[in-house]
Amino acid sequence: WQYINMDDCWADHRDEEGNIVPDPSRFPNISDTIAYVNSKGFRFGVYTDGGRYTCSSGQRKYKIPGSYGHYEQDAASYASWGVQFVKMDWCNTDINGTKLDPKIIYANMSKALNKTGKAIYFDSCEWGVENPWEWMVTYANSWRTGGDHHDSWDSTDSIIQHNVGLSKYAGPGGWNDMDFLMTGGEGCDWTMPLSHCPKMTDDEYRSEFAIWCLFASPLLVATDIRNLTDVMKQTLLNKDLIDVSQDKLGKAGDQVGTHDCKSLKKDACQLLARPLSDGFAIGLFNRDDKSHDITFDFDVIPELKGKKAMVRDLWEHKDMGPMTSVSVTVPKHATAVYKLTMPSDTETMQ
Repeated sequence: WQYINMDDCWADHRDEEGNIVPDPSRFPNISDTIAYVNSKGFRFGVYTDGGRYTCSSGQRKYKIPGSYGHYEQDAASYASWGVQFVKMDWCNTDINGTKLDPKIIYANMSKALNKTGKAIYFDSCEWGVENPWEWMVTYANSWRTGGDHHDSWDSTDSIIQHNVGLSKYAGPGGWNDMDFLMTGGEGCDWTMPLSHCPKMTDDEYRSEFAIWCLFASPLLVATDIRNLTDVMKQTLLNKDLIDVSQDKLGKAGDQVGTHDCKSLKKDACQLLARPLSDGFAIGLFNRDDKSHDITFDFDVIPELKGKKAMVRDLWEHKDMGPMTSVSVTVPKHATAVYKLTMPSDTETMQ
């Protein structure tokens, strides 16, 4: 975990020279705020919008300016403050009856950020409208593949299914962004500090985190970490899964097969796999509304066909020894995850 990011509503207005001004009551000196965050070992990120205004007014009686017409000016401000991450949203992009072209607008901000000479991670968020996985890598470090993720199982499963088949577009320098992790739940009343109303089960939150790691999505936590239960802390601090997320090979995982679990739901029991620098990570994902016995035969992975692999349970942090398959009962909406260490060429099935 490297960044602390502010999403929408941190900004307030533009001054007479057109410079973006942070909310003066919350951030009277944004550079001091960023320096404080840096002193704790974190990088700092901000939000903007490619259009005329951001997506939310934050209960103000006026709209918050977006970066439209001020891309270089805003990029220079961010760089001067010490910002190291910029997310650019896609609201209010209809200008005088003409819809802005994301390929032009994200290119403009990308060039503006590069012009600062600072290392700033650029996260694009045009909601997957123009299939950004096909072209955004030229301009941004990651791109939202779809709409907003909400704290519900239907939303989570929908995002996972939407990202099946997109692994070939991800790699070092450019990643499919599945949106915020809701692990632990959203607040239920933003006006009340520490309010907490999780809308998914522990198994569902654990599936969310595991599959974000398997699919190599950026990990951005939207929940109030002060409210995390012990189970959710263990989930977000699971070193085995974070190692999968950050594996140096930089290849994203994907669905590689299904297990016939005799469900009325199509592809209810999915087999997921991600290549790693020293093997594979696999997931046995139960999308159904009841438990199922699921088997993952390693022959599904061409590199393991006819071979055994050393298996490690990434939830239990336990080594299970050499195997040719894994069979396990997976509760509804849960995901069992394992690491398979590649065998040598001489380790064939007995």
